[in-house]
Amino acid sequence: MMETAPGAEVIINGRRCVYFGGTGYFGLQSHPEIIEAGIKAFRQYGLHVATSRTGFGNNPVLLEVEKKIAHFFGTEDAIYLPSGYLSNLILVQGLSQFYEKIFMDEGSHFSIRDAVHSAGKPVITFRHRDPEDLRIKIKEELKTGERPMVITDGLFPTFGLLAPVKDYILLIEEYDGLLCLDDAHAVGILGPKGRGTYDHFGLRGNRLYFGATLSKAFGGYGGFVPGNRDLLEKIRSSVGVYIGSTPAPTPVAAASIKAIDLVASHPEWREKLQWNTAYLKSGLRRLGLEVDDSPIPIAAWTMKTAEEMKKIQQQLFDRGVAIAYIKYVGAPAGGVLRVSIFSTHTRDHLDKLLTELKRIL
Repeated sequence: MMETAPGAEVIINGRRCVYFGGTGYFGLQSHPEIIEAGIKAFRQYGLHVATSRTGFGNNPVLLEVEKKIAHFFGTEDAIYLPSGYLSNLILVQGLSQFYEKIFMDEGSHFSIRDAVHSAGKPVITFRHRDPEDLRIKIKEELKTGERPMVITDGLFPTFGLLAPVKDYILLIEEYDGLLCLDDAHAVGILGPKGRGTYDHFGLRGNRLYFGATLSKAFGGYGGFVPGNRDLLEKIRSSVGVYIGSTPAPTPVAAASIKAIDLVASHPEWREKLQWNTAYLKSGLRRLGLEVDDSPIPIAAWTMKTAEEMKKIQQQLFDRGVAIAYIKYVGAPAGGVLRVSIFSTHTRDHLDKLLTELKRIL
């Protein structure tokens, strides 16, 4: 039971711990400016608009958060959603006129798995992060004139691995298709401008789409899909999840505006996050753990048994360090031990994890 806001240090079950769980990569969920922005909007607008946005459900805050998202990601427009979980639903349904079959990475997030069947089109899975298997499946399954939508996580959350998007792009161009990413874990932290997986690889194009969330690196809340204004206006008038839902609470939207501003104006946070990531991953490898050297602030590894991993997690917690033991998408049957790295972790925080883990191992 977490009894404080998430951050580099938290209180869990009454114990103060150095915290390496969750997804608050910049520790913004309790930032005073974000909280104050939400409180101000709460007083002015109440909790929410109490109707859909196709009726009277627009207000200045909801419109402004979409402008901020579009500006941050360098697009004409953006759709703001009550949850990041819905972004894939918007993509699958809103782009349905541009593809005939869906090709989904078998390790995709739950939100992708739930979304792909909503379009009523054939769904074919391909092996996790395997462009060659995707090539084979597309060749086998597509009929003459059919176009594929390839959909995958941009950054897979369990082991922190990136999708091989450059290889996928070559395939979709060959077949006049689309590539859609769930980029929830990459936005804010990857790329020269913090725009996520495509930005990390230096990619742009009218075949490339993504949706994500403000709840992780940005410290706000709600999902979004940036893109072309004409396309998004069409989605606003045709996709049920937008037409038929109450938008995110107005205070949450206002807090998210401030969160986007803070991330945009502090690129040094990404630099600090990268330094912390390199430092901790190097230390974990010195302990003999199989951890990659990528700039992604996630480190995960397995031990021989689930019982051993649970024991390590408990022993670390008893010593004031909280890491995750999870059974999540992409994890083996026994689960993994997983560490999330924040820009707000000090070197002492990182050293404490390494020191205590060395004593246990």
